[in-house]
Amino acid sequence: MKKFLTLFVLICPLFALAQQTRQITGQVLDRADGAPLIGATVFIAPEETQAKDYNPQGTIAYEQGRFAFKLPVSVKKVVVSYLGYEAQTLDISGKSNFTIYLSASENKVDAVVVTGYQRIEKRKLTSSISNVKMSDIGRDGVASVDEMLSGSIAGLVSTPTTGGPGAASKIKIRSTVTLNGNTDPLWVLDGMPLEGNDIPSDWSSKENIDNLYNMSIAGLNPADIEDITVLKDAAATAIYGARAANGVIIITTKKGRRNQATRVNVTASLFVTDRPNLDKLNLMNASQKVDFELGLASNGRLDYMNYMGGVARILDKAGERSALVNGGNLSSLSSETQSAINALRQNGTDWGKEIYRVALNQQYSISLSGGGSKASYYFSGGYYNEQGTTVGTGFERLNLTLKTDYDLLKNLRFGASVFVGQNKNSSYVSDTDVFTNPSRYTRTVNPYLNAYNPNGSYMYDPDMVYNMGNESQTLDFNFIEERERTEYTLKTRSIKTIFDLDYTPVKGLKLYTQFGLQVDNSMTEKMAQENTYFTRKYAQYSRVDGVTYMPEGGIIQNWNGDLSQYNWKAQAEYSETFGGKHELDLMAGLEMRGVTSTTVHTKGFGYDHKTMTTEPMPIPSGDAGERLSNSKYFKQYQKSFYENRYLSYFFTGSYTYDNRYTVFGSMRYDGTNLFGVDPKYKFNPMWSISGAWSINREQFLRDARWLDNLRLRASYGVQGNIDRTTSPYILGTWASTTIGGVSEDRINVSSPPNQNLRWETTYSWNTALDFSAFENRLGFTLELYGRRSKDLITTRTIPSETGFTTTSSNFGEISSRGVEFTLNTVNIRTRDFRWETSINIAHNTDKVEKVYIDDDSWNPSQQGYSSSAVFAIKTAGLDENGIPMFWKDGNKVSLQEFVGFRVEASDPWGLGIPEYYEYGPAMNIRQSDVRGRLTYVGSRNPDVTGGFNNRFYYKNFDLAISCNFVFGQLVTRTPFYNPIATSPGENNTTETRQIWSASNSSGIYPALTGSLQADGSAWGDWEENPDPYRVYNWILNNYPNSGGSLFSNLDIWNKKINYFRVNSIRLGYAFPQKITRKLHMAGLRVHFEARNPFVIATNYDGYFDPETYGNIYAQPMARTYSVGLNITF
Repeated sequence: MKKFLTLFVLICPLFALAQQTRQITGQVLDRADGAPLIGATVFIAPEETQAKDYNPQGTIAYEQGRFAFKLPVSVKKVVVSYLGYEAQTLDISGKSNFTIYLSASENKVDAVVVTGYQRIEKRKLTSSISNVKMSDIGRDGVASVDEMLSGSIAGLVSTPTTGGPGAASKIKIRSTVTLNGNTDPLWVLDGMPLEGNDIPSDWSSKENIDNLYNMSIAGLNPADIEDITVLKDAAATAIYGARAANGVIIITTKKGRRNQATRVNVTASLFVTDRPNLDKLNLMNASQKVDFELGLASNGRLDYMNYMGGVARILDKAGERSALVNGGNLSSLSSETQSAINALRQNGTDWGKEIYRVALNQQYSISLSGGGSKASYYFSGGYYNEQGTTVGTGFERLNLTLKTDYDLLKNLRFGASVFVGQNKNSSYVSDTDVFTNPSRYTRTVNPYLNAYNPNGSYMYDPDMVYNMGNESQTLDFNFIEERERTEYTLKTRSIKTIFDLDYTPVKGLKLYTQFGLQVDNSMTEKMAQENTYFTRKYAQYSRVDGVTYMPEGGIIQNWNGDLSQYNWKAQAEYSETFGGKHELDLMAGLEMRGVTSTTVHTKGFGYDHKTMTTEPMPIPSGDAGERLSNSKYFKQYQKSFYENRYLSYFFTGSYTYDNRYTVFGSMRYDGTNLFGVDPKYKFNPMWSISGAWSINREQFLRDARWLDNLRLRASYGVQGNIDRTTSPYILGTWASTTIGGVSEDRINVSSPPNQNLRWETTYSWNTALDFSAFENRLGFTLELYGRRSKDLITTRTIPSETGFTTTSSNFGEISSRGVEFTLNTVNIRTRDFRWETSINIAHNTDKVEKVYIDDDSWNPSQQGYSSSAVFAIKTAGLDENGIPMFWKDGNKVSLQEFVGFRVEASDPWGLGIPEYYEYGPAMNIRQSDVRGRLTYVGSRNPDVTGGFNNRFYYKNFDLAISCNFVFGQLVTRTPFYNPIATSPGENNTTETRQIWSASNSSGIYPALTGSLQADGSAWGDWEENPDPYRVYNWILNNYPNSGGSLFSNLDIWNKKINYFRVNSIRLGYAFPQKITRKLHMAGLRVHFEARNPFVIATNYDGYFDPETYGNIYAQPMARTYSVGLNITF
């Protein structure tokens, strides 16, 4: 017993010691520039065998590269490592706080670029690839990652489609490679290409601006993203085949780390979105608008909707319009009429506050991650809720992400990822007429109009009408009623699953397979109650012989879309080093992809929003009933379906000699059923060849220790593109017709077949110089590139004996070139303070080399010009009557001479007797005449795009300022008036004061005119030398409108703008560890951010933002102020 007690006494202290722990803290930094190495691993050294069963074995450095690790007191050494850096073994005896500097390893496997198919070490990189970390571009109040890319990568331009919540951004990488095909880049999620990210080419038109779109990337939580890689040249993108000619954007998501204890990270942000500044629109106030209406009413020539507006209604009721025309001013009216008109000078409803608001929004995210020696896991959930600055609009997103990987065997790894998302876009129906769009109505609603009657009921706007010019066809419209009684929602549920398996049978050989599945379901619903303008107008479409057949009640429409995609690839990779100097990397594989999409559209009439029921639609008999049943407005069920299949084989090979010279090649063989008529056009080979020379590793520069990197890269390759709007088969729409009283089905052919239709092909070259020096404190990349796309699918004439005039064919060609420059500097680096700057600049141009020239076209051919070419009519000021003059053959000419106006005689009776001739106006308006008057004025491609970003670090504070800029952007504004169709019932900008008139001869804009004489009487027969205002009115009314009216095509509406936008100012503070330890936290950080706080730009008055200049329908970009919290346990 004594022996047992003695042994127990001796062993007890050992047990006690084994159970005792201590905590070490510290910060891991890059030795070269002092940057914190977030994600560095600190773990117990392998030789500390007495702690091999202790859990956890290590920790991760998080905010500012700081870590805290509780470990047994018996442990004397830990290892600090970071991918691409030399690991360091640290003696922790007698010390608890450390600052560790790691040096970059000679062969930086860290410096790895993920291309979606393989991981390439940067030292072997030969292609044009840019990478940004999400931590550098993340912002509060931004729903989707596409908007965050603005200004972060040279050659990438991200343009917001509209300022609405959850709205997508139109992304363009470098320049255009197609004339009619899709120009959006390919998005790839962890190796799986995504479907459903195409934006309509005419996204800014009034037909599309208010539509809600589902983008598959919008379902991703930005908090789950680790980094984003952009592939630009053929050497990088050819491996992706179809659609990669527009560039590839690869999203790499976060994952758990092996040998890491469970980490919980919580982020929360509240952000306030400011009400837009309507002062930028320069709208007239009530008093100014009344004066403008008086000016219109006093001009006897004007007859366009001259009964509209408050002043006109008062004049017509008092019968004093002629008195105003004859007297010319307000004093010529009776005192009662003057008082009534002056009463309008009081502003009515503040429509800016009725339509727009200040919104309080929120976003949250939580993640759990960690892993053991054989497995890792990552789980996250996210919630985002943004109410738009436009009342009634919003975006809401829920996310759930689960990722895991584990070793089935020592050399067999299995990984699984599941991304679940649910989005909801909400708005109200605003696509009935252009004036129902909120931004448009803000501009046109009269400032003296009240939204409500004195009894609280809706006051209908008497100046917004259904049938313009016909007083009897006005329909009641109140903007607030439409917003409150209509609903427009888009709900999207998506699941993206990725399973991958890699097997390493022997060293250097890896077999890998991945299966991805994307399933998206989108449900769109538009509902309008009975008492809405939308329903009232719809009912007009159902009128037959004076009878309204649409049942009483509201209208409900539903679109249900299902998109599914599978993507399976299998590949083998081999890497080996021979003789210490020869490195060989090979990869080969195959890929299969299939896409299926189904959309069902239903409509219900007589809808009761309380019982959620509809009524049957009665159809009258006869031809009128058949026309009604075939009307697009009353088709109650429509279904569309498409299915596409792709099969590809790919191969890459890389050889590096002595870590100095690298040659890389890739090939992909794509096949698709889209070009399956002629088998030889079904498959298309895509390939690239590239090389790199590490000049700084040459003998003559090895003593230049100040030089960190000097590398020359070059590439050439061939890529393929598909215009999925075309087909080698017949394209048409289903219809019916009546023959001999019998209804027969028919197809309206929009494009006849062409069995020779084939892939579009792009040939690209790229050359670049990479430089860094002074321990990476100064670095830049300069790239030059060129592209030429051939066999572009465009329209071409065919012999008329075929029964058609044109068909789709591979005829077009386009070329482009550009230069990109990126500069990164560490301006100041001390122990407590660091200032980093990043600048990127790009200049891209393109030229249409060959395109079909249609003699029947009203517009000039783009051949020889940019695909974004703008053509306009060159003006030469105004004449003495305020009528525009023009340049013709170097001389100033009048409008009449410019269009070849003349009064000519005709012999309608064929008598040949001059007394019976009739005289009428004429001008030269053949297609060739109209085309010839349009002159190239520039391209919409900006001269320069780029970004300017600064980051400051001072102790625990950090400040990031992100900006983007565009210089030399040619834009076209929507004319704020029409000389022959300016309605007194619509508000306008204060620029109307610059319209020329007899009393304002210094005006710079063309005069107003109408179809009447100056005293308001009608014109008689045409004379040989007619009144110039009569001619002016006739020309504008009868000039062909195809491709735009004569007035909208004047060059005065085009100009170049420059802008510099501050995207984000973000200030953060990481609490010191002495505080976080007391709170039992691994990290605590707060931040404050201002997003889009201001923009410096040339004059963009009349529009909310320079990015949407010219678009009167676009919602304003949100300006937000946020506060956020990030906690790590």
